[in-house]
Amino acid sequence: MLALIGGDTIALPSDAPKVFGLTVIGRSNGPIPSRAGGTPGDALWVVGTLGDASAGLAMLKDDAEAEGPLVEAYRRPVPQLAAGRLLAPYATAMMDISDGLLLDASRICAASGCSAAIRLDALPLSRAYIAERGAGRRARTAAATGGDDYALLAALPADFDPLGLSLPPGTILARIGELAGGEGLKLSDAAGEVPLPEHLGYEHRA
Repeated sequence: MLALIGGDTIALPSDAPKVFGLTVIGRSNGPIPSRAGGTPGDALWVVGTLGDASAGLAMLKDDAEAEGPLVEAYRRPVPQLAAGRLLAPYATAMMDISDGLLLDASRICAASGCSAAIRLDALPLSRAYIAERGAGRRARTAAATGGDDYALLAALPADFDPLGLSLPPGTILARIGELAGGEGLKLSDAAGEVPLPEHLGYEHRA
């Protein structure tokens, strides 16, 4: 028996290009929020934009020669490291959004023993995404489930305003909802309650 820890466990066709994986292990000089510290009443914030990478992947599936900011977001994601370090001392729970906002929010909820109410019309979308997909309910649901964003999802005390921090220039920060009692997710927008999609994000399977 062998314990398998971590991701990047995939199956490829025999004629596929070789894949090289690299894991970097280090130490933190500051606090590292887990997924498990969120409490009802905490505000949910997203650092970065959502949907760009999944839209870029869709473009590449249609045209392998596609280019532009959405394709670049998929091929070369930029993690929000500096903002994450600034938020870490204040966050009750935090994680990167790699498999889709809704799926990763459900993971924070499960670990923290609470639920989340998320407002789709508050999701941070880039101009490139809106130009490609629009900003309606369907486009926002796609952005919330697409994955590969590497944005940050942070639960912060309701009375703390992260916009007062000295964040790196150009940082996009949006309050998208809050944690509550109970379990599960609830979605809404300006028109009212939004049904949960069948798939909350990218599910990894062996």
